[in-house]
Amino acid sequence: MIRFPLLPAALAAAVLALAAGCSTIESRIEQNRDYFDALPAADQAQIRIGKIDLGFTPESVRMALGEPRRKTIRRTASGDSEIWTYTDITQSYDRQHADIDGLSYAGPGGGRITGGSAWITLRQDRETLSALVEFRGGRVVAIEVPAADAARKLAETAPAAP
Repeated sequence: MIRFPLLPAALAAAVLALAAGCSTIESRIEQNRDYFDALPAADQAQIRIGKIDLGFTPESVRMALGEPRRKTIRRTASGDSEIWTYTDITQSYDRQHADIDGLSYAGPGGGRITGGSAWITLRQDRETLSALVEFRGGRVVAIEVPAADAARKLAETAPAAP
């Protein structure tokens, strides 16, 4: 029987690495408990549901949304601002049929030309914008979300009709 003495340790290390890479709102709040507890109750409520607002600090945004995919600097006549880009990654798999005509190969018996077909699986990663957050002077001054998301989010926060 073949034994793999390092396999349990390798699996445990992989699980720990994956767990460390995954952050949730609650885990981010726990990492910044003192800062979070000092925030106004309204800000705490927003962060707990993963929402941000104008005036939030980078720490508050990071607790609510996590680390941004990208950070850029925008320089304008009125000054510099930092833009945080948040995106969603969607993976899809597509199975396609491929015709192979005139495939040639050489071997010990000489060269041959063959044809045929095969099924291949393609993985596609699609990155879609979820939010752009602009900071100036250490505070959120603008939040940009795709139009479809904005309409849905406005409907969620609108007061109920009488």
